[in-house]
Amino acid sequence: MNASPSVGPRRFEAYLRWSTYFATTIPSGTLFRSVVEAGGPTAAPTVSLVALGALTLVLVTGNVLVANWSVDSVVGRAGRFPLIWVSAWVLVLAAFVAVTLTLPFPAPGLTVAAAIGASGASIGLSLSGDRMLLLNAAALALTVALVGCGDPVLLVVGLVMVTVVLWLCWSSAWMLRVLLDLQAAHEDRAALALANERLRISRDLHDVFGRTLATMAVKSSLASELVHRGHSQRAAAEITEVRRLAEDAGSEVRRVVRGEHRTTWEDELSGARSLLESAGIRCTVTGDPVPAAHAEALARVVREGVTNLLRHSTATRVTLTTKEEDNEMHLSVANDGAGPADPARLAEGTGLDAMSERVRAIGGRVRTGHDGDWFRLHAAIPLRRGGQA
Repeated sequence: MNASPSVGPRRFEAYLRWSTYFATTIPSGTLFRSVVEAGGPTAAPTVSLVALGALTLVLVTGNVLVANWSVDSVVGRAGRFPLIWVSAWVLVLAAFVAVTLTLPFPAPGLTVAAAIGASGASIGLSLSGDRMLLLNAAALALTVALVGCGDPVLLVVGLVMVTVVLWLCWSSAWMLRVLLDLQAAHEDRAALALANERLRISRDLHDVFGRTLATMAVKSSLASELVHRGHSQRAAAEITEVRRLAEDAGSEVRRVVRGEHRTTWEDELSGARSLLESAGIRCTVTGDPVPAAHAEALARVVREGVTNLLRHSTATRVTLTTKEEDNEMHLSVANDGAGPADPARLAEGTGLDAMSERVRAIGGRVRTGHDGDWFRLHAAIPLRRGGQA
């Protein structure tokens, strides 16, 4: 999975950067307005104007650098910001405010408020909502302290300017966080879907090839025995059947990968009987008809049960019993060749665990147990009435 942000978040990140860069230039705009209203550059000493212009340029540059670092923090790419740079940035802001208040320009409070708001906005992008409230309160208090209450209208305009600049920039950063969270959720969802698909394929391959390989092993063993006994024609027939099974396995792989493989009760029952008879095991099927809604789940139980008994038992008889009882469909697969319980042998595979998980996922239950030399696999699945379980 690609961990980089999607096109949407990247574009909004670019918008956030450039809109914040624009906001950091507000002090230069208000300063220029003040100079024009005062009658031009001749309204103040040249040295003071040059110094103020240099401070404005350095302050805007510092605001841009801090804003860039703040956006990097939002997207998770920020490094450690040098403390000496922060100190220099704060000193430049203080010098800009001090020089602005000493020059004979009209409404210097607006320029001071703009400088405080722009600087606060550049650092506020990386803050949480609670900390942004504290920064807003601190910026307002600093503005009141520097501008004073001599002109209430000017003060109110300055306070509104500070608040609007701070929260407009912060709300854009918050929106970028939301977009990044959505992108991460989409990536997690895609990864989960991929993992589920891989799990489905692995389970289906286990279900399909567990019995297929067991059938091929039984028929190969039978062919070998027939060759030793001199029954070459019957042995050739069994070998031909093994080749057919191998060819069919290739088709089964393609259907499993495409999600087209479906397990049916009739096919599974017929295959189980054929496999058991090939192994010389008598199979008896009794009980109630299996509803179509439960056929696939119970067919998987039969597949896993027959595969396990061929691998781990010396059975000569197998019984498959279905029964509808207590609003549940019950299936019992029993064989007479289990012998004493051997946990080591039962732990060799995970097919029974996977099949049990599938049954439990639809509200059913599976249990196994020994009864003397008989081993029983029992599954119960709730019946669906009116389309509900």
